[in-house]
Amino acid sequence: MKKTTLTVFKTVITTCLLFSFLLLDAQCIQGPEFSKTTPKRDLRGVFLPSVFNLTWPTNKTASPAVQQAELITILDNLRNNGYNTVFLQVRPASDALYVSAIEPWSNYLTGTEGLAPTPLWDPLTFAITESHKRGLDLHAWINPYRAKNGTYANASSHPISKNPSWVITAANNANLKILNPGLPEVRDYIVSIIQDIATRYDVDGIHFDDYFYPSGAMAAAPANQDNQTFIDHNPNGLTLANWRRENGNMLISMVYDAIQIINTNLNKNIVFGVSPSGIWKSGVPTGITGGSSYNDLFYDPIAWLDAGKVDYLAPQLYWKITGAQDYVKLSQWWNDEIKARNKQLYVSQAFYKMDDTNNWASEELQNQTIHNRTASMDATFGQIAYSYASIKTNSKSINTNLSAAQYKYKSFAPPIAGKDAICPNKPANITITGTSLTWDTPAPASDGDLPVKYVIYAFNNAAEAVTNKDDGSKIIEITAGNQFTLTQDQVDTKFIVVTSLDKNNNEAGTYDPSLGNEDFELETSKSFNVYPNPFSEVFTMEFSKSVNPVQITIYEGSGKQVWNQDIKNSDSQIIVSPSNLTSGFYFVKVSFENGSSESFKIIKK
Repeated sequence: MKKTTLTVFKTVITTCLLFSFLLLDAQCIQGPEFSKTTPKRDLRGVFLPSVFNLTWPTNKTASPAVQQAELITILDNLRNNGYNTVFLQVRPASDALYVSAIEPWSNYLTGTEGLAPTPLWDPLTFAITESHKRGLDLHAWINPYRAKNGTYANASSHPISKNPSWVITAANNANLKILNPGLPEVRDYIVSIIQDIATRYDVDGIHFDDYFYPSGAMAAAPANQDNQTFIDHNPNGLTLANWRRENGNMLISMVYDAIQIINTNLNKNIVFGVSPSGIWKSGVPTGITGGSSYNDLFYDPIAWLDAGKVDYLAPQLYWKITGAQDYVKLSQWWNDEIKARNKQLYVSQAFYKMDDTNNWASEELQNQTIHNRTASMDATFGQIAYSYASIKTNSKSINTNLSAAQYKYKSFAPPIAGKDAICPNKPANITITGTSLTWDTPAPASDGDLPVKYVIYAFNNAAEAVTNKDDGSKIIEITAGNQFTLTQDQVDTKFIVVTSLDKNNNEAGTYDPSLGNEDFELETSKSFNVYPNPFSEVFTMEFSKSVNPVQITIYEGSGKQVWNQDIKNSDSQIIVSPSNLTSGFYFVKVSFENGSSESFKIIKK
């Protein structure tokens, strides 16, 4: 029997492999992560607070040009350090860092509430455009109830001025005022704000933080400024605490439903999530103690999950691994609760604790990210840093360290389950001329969507592009444009793949069958030989003594795994007898004990 050696396709690519995802019941099927250590679907977000001018704009009296330049610098810095999602605070205190006919211009933008910027510009439109240009998603971060926290004068169009009966003053902070959550008209008002933003702006998400009732400010008379509201608007006879929680439940439900209507009517895909405080109830899970959302702030994120009224939660787990508020224990509890309700978890992390009296090392945040990627954290799809200030200064070398390890490879935010499930069309006319990789925007998909971003991969060969198609370490760029400059080494030695991402980050393309014919150059593998190829029932792999294979996996051309064999000995010759394979070509991945792998094409007669 003639021995055939392994192929490792090595050619200058003039066309591009685009792997296909099978369509089933109109679903855009996404494969599992190749490795959670290098995930390609991993939300890496950053909070940009505008309140108190903490992050942006840092100077509320600066000119629009200066504020714009500052924001561009922030976005460039985030992109260069591996982040993919921005959470921009655009309504910090019932005001607006965007053009609004409902609420006044923010004091934190112009220095005087209600004063328009000169020359006039729309910060939210600018932020969306510049974020999307860089391949970043942008979520509009909203404080639902906070009306004021300071001594500045309110504009005549502010709800404090227009509807003073809506306002509650915190008993423990005379400068902190909130809109009364128990008033139906307040809920309607907040929903109108969300509808306005979601309708007029191309935001990727709407995000609430944890400011519901003020912590410690509503406990007892005379703090109970909502007593009369409780009497007037409690038809079900709930206790005061349960009534307050139900007020939050109603608002969350109304906001979620309003966003879904806008998504349907305007073909949008705006997601909705909340960053609750990190502890749901003190004592849950066992051994965890501390202030809670349920008993201290009177809102119940578990109820929102049960009702299906959020797309994700991003609890603020601003504590270290180990201790009374153990990050590992809390994050695993949130993961399990969210998984049980088929939603997604992004963990909010305390980057700021590197710079305050806690003096965290960057390794703490790196270890938390490593934990987020463990197998048991199977509803966790990324993390959000609070806040940008620590990234701006590269505090404790956090940017340097993440970029060298956990954020070494690029990623994109995961699709949200239950949203748009139709794949985009593949990029058209992909070509490489010299080192210039270009492609055309394809026709809209059946739901009318065009790609909003493209993912560029560099694989070692065509077989690996199938066997490792979900390997985040193969991504070399994510771009909103239609061209990319490769290195000469990438042109000479890599198999380049370009895929489309739509507004839900559904990824798709089509495998080019012309690259799967029998006309491929044969080369000798450094690690093993394969024969016969094509094979009838079995094929043999002969390994060099220097390698130790641990697993052999076979895939269809679409990337679907069809056979797997664990190797439990170190014999130099292994007989592979895959069952139930029809005639055709397949791709084989060999995994080694040291974590590396090699892939090749094989043909079943």
